[in-house]
Amino acid sequence: MHFSTSTTYSILGSMLASAASAHVVLENPPPAKFLAYGPTNPIESTGADWPCKIPAGQKLDTSDASPQTEMVIGEPQKLSFKGKAVHGGGSCQLALTKGWDPKKDSPWSVIHSIEGGCPARNQKGNLEGDNSDVYEFKIPAGIAPGQYTFAWTWHARIGGQPEMYMNCALLDVKAANTRRMELSARRELSAMSKRADFPELFMANIGAVGGGCTTSEALNQQIPIAYPDPGSSVDRPEGDKLFKQPCDGNPRAKKGSGGGSSGSPAPAPAPAEPSSPPASSAPQPKSSTPSAAKPTSSAKPTSSAAPIPTTPVVPAPKPSSAAPSSAAPAPVPNAPGAGAGGQNPSSPCTHGQFGCFADGKEGYACTGTRWVKIFDVSHSDPPRKCTPGVGNGENLVLVDA
Repeated sequence: MHFSTSTTYSILGSMLASAASAHVVLENPPPAKFLAYGPTNPIESTGADWPCKIPAGQKLDTSDASPQTEMVIGEPQKLSFKGKAVHGGGSCQLALTKGWDPKKDSPWSVIHSIEGGCPARNQKGNLEGDNSDVYEFKIPAGIAPGQYTFAWTWHARIGGQPEMYMNCALLDVKAANTRRMELSARRELSAMSKRADFPELFMANIGAVGGGCTTSEALNQQIPIAYPDPGSSVDRPEGDKLFKQPCDGNPRAKKGSGGGSSGSPAPAPAPAEPSSPPASSAPQPKSSTPSAAKPTSSAKPTSSAAPIPTTPVVPAPKPSSAAPSSAAPAPVPNAPGAGAGGQNPSSPCTHGQFGCFADGKEGYACTGTRWVKIFDVSHSDPPRKCTPGVGNGENLVLVDA
């Protein structure tokens, strides 16, 4: 959308364009067919489509329309993504639940955590081109062969409000062929079987379904989170400067993994060699005895977090523990902050729209059905304003204030 102006300036460039039109979606393993309101949108703020963006009363699509991926235990697998709106990276987890019919109370076993630099490494904001970052993980030996639903979850480093993204894929896990393995690989597989103690999937920013836990403090400071319990397979592509997330909204999260409402930036604890609990033939929830291991990535860590973006991002206020309403409020004509046509940041919107409100002082992009602030005149240098209005397009255009 281009607002009618005399002197125009394009803000945020391709970062802004991708924010509304090219959010991140799982590429490999290929995700199951999406049933909810879009593959690139986050889980509803009420958790109504938890898990896997499955609407209430429906099931994950397991027809031929949904690809099914075979993975062999212990063999390297690739994780990759499509989309440019990577929101400065963040932290991701990979998890499995038995079968292809996950439910709201299904147990999840985290097999790998990426703290910082996911779904893209060393990014100030969004990408200008394709996402070329690829990550590696393995199905650990503590997982029994069979059918599993694979989950990728993501909590972004920057954004207008705390959200949780999730895509799911259908896996057919096969037993390891140890005869074809080299000695070093067999030893690694044996070590993996001794760490068959998996934490539950971290849950936040999905209302009461996630126990009211949010990542708002980390989002305010634009620092990727360190999970309360990342498990034994951890990758930190951008180093150890992480925000120590204080709460975990998963009701199965082990005691001591968090539960407070605030936290502080702190280096993640250095991984230690794990103990050797008995091997298990199926994924088990995390026990009360934590287990950790050295990060699996060979990427050389740095001593600082990803650079803070120069483009201002104004976080939303910290939400309360009560579940927010999923219904968008009706437009309020001439309300404070309203733009042309009486619309305002509380009005319903269509994904991909841009809006200019508050007498030209605030710019927004519509993500899903919600307005997300992307520009504030108080941060503009030189001073500029947008022309109030709502529409579609790739650029929000400003005029001299």
